[in-house]
Amino acid sequence: MTKPECSKKETSGEQEEEEIKIITEDTGKDSQTENATTAKDLFSVFAPEDSNSGDENEKQDDKKDENYEPSPKKSKDNSKKYIPKYKKEWENKPELKSWLSESIHGNTYFYCKFCKKDYRCGISDIHKHMSSKKHMLRAAMPAFKAQKFKFRGLLCPVFTPFTNIKRVTPDVNLKAIQKYANFLNACNIKGILINDIIGEGMSLTIRERMDLTDAWAEACEKNNQFLMVQIGGAPLKDVIEMAKHANKREVGAIVILPDLYNKPNSHLDLIKYLKLISEFTKNVPILYHHNPKFTHVEINVVSFLLDIIGEVDSFVGLIYSTNDIQQSTAAMTINREKFTVFMGTDEAVLGAAASGFSCIMGTSLNFLPKLVESICDSVKKGNIKNAQTSQNLLNRTIDLISKQGDSIAAFKAATDIITNTCGTTTREPLQSLWEGTIKKMQSKLRELGV
Repeated sequence: MTKPECSKKETSGEQEEEEIKIITEDTGKDSQTENATTAKDLFSVFAPEDSNSGDENEKQDDKKDENYEPSPKKSKDNSKKYIPKYKKEWENKPELKSWLSESIHGNTYFYCKFCKKDYRCGISDIHKHMSSKKHMLRAAMPAFKAQKFKFRGLLCPVFTPFTNIKRVTPDVNLKAIQKYANFLNACNIKGILINDIIGEGMSLTIRERMDLTDAWAEACEKNNQFLMVQIGGAPLKDVIEMAKHANKREVGAIVILPDLYNKPNSHLDLIKYLKLISEFTKNVPILYHHNPKFTHVEINVVSFLLDIIGEVDSFVGLIYSTNDIQQSTAAMTINREKFTVFMGTDEAVLGAAASGFSCIMGTSLNFLPKLVESICDSVKKGNIKNAQTSQNLLNRTIDLISKQGDSIAAFKAATDIITNTCGTTTREPLQSLWEGTIKKMQSKLRELGV
């Protein structure tokens, strides 16, 4: 049977009505978008018809969040890995005693005296290194024997004699060295330090410094004086060259100032610097000159002495050029058998002698050696009153000289006035004292009874 035509018309009519509704709805929206004047009007066109349906969806999402249970996380292992640390008692073991030492890099390293290197710590690492081919070869070599530093007494930092020709760079007067050495020897001064701050070492060429070393080595050999040579305050390459030369001359000891441009940031940097130089000095004793007023290098001297043990075998001590008796005394008490500490200031001679210092350095030994010696002798005899009187006279003399001009130029002129040994000329940029100033200082020194 075929369906009636009326039913087909009805169904087609319904479809047409639905299509018209959809078209009118779309055209309505289009007209609304066309009539929108602001962004707010534009978004309102596309807002959901039933706002409640959106709220219901949000509530359902909240319920899902409430019912959500996070998956169990893997528990982290908070236990730290074991880091082997150096133990001091390991040094007492017979097989380790001769070569094992603490490292300056901390307690997670050890230092091998044979290989001259630091290695990762741990007893198994130590035994592994001990059985290595390199270590066994080093151990078979003859043991290094640093020359013992036996000097005790007064150390004089000498001036550098120049010719009296008035020019920017006067020549070094090597002919005056023997006379200078003879005067100090006659005053019972057995310790000589050359090319240091007082000796204008940083104003000299490398060749001049080595020529002075040769001249003083010959003079000291004749007088049986102990020669110490300062080689620092210059580029490392030049320092190494001077170290080799001093080693060849077999000087009594080498004194080192830090690099004055690339200054060490800590005492550990300084130890590394001294370690580099020590490779070229063999068994010649090395001392460090601590003079922060001049070098502007501030380090903890006590930590420095503690950490350098085992790092530089030829290191034997330091010259402490400050007025801080407390710090210098603390440094003096560290490993007395190995280290020698010089007190290096004129104003503290009495305090240094009373504190037990057996080594004292002072600029005044150039022109008043007997006065300084009398202070030390009075302290030994327990005559503190005489020592104080001598120290007061020394302080007044130093104060008078210091007011005449640059300290090095003034002290050099005073030395020549009293001893006629080193001349009054300094090298630029230091300014030599004028002749009028020298004459005034001479009369004032006479008034003091010097």
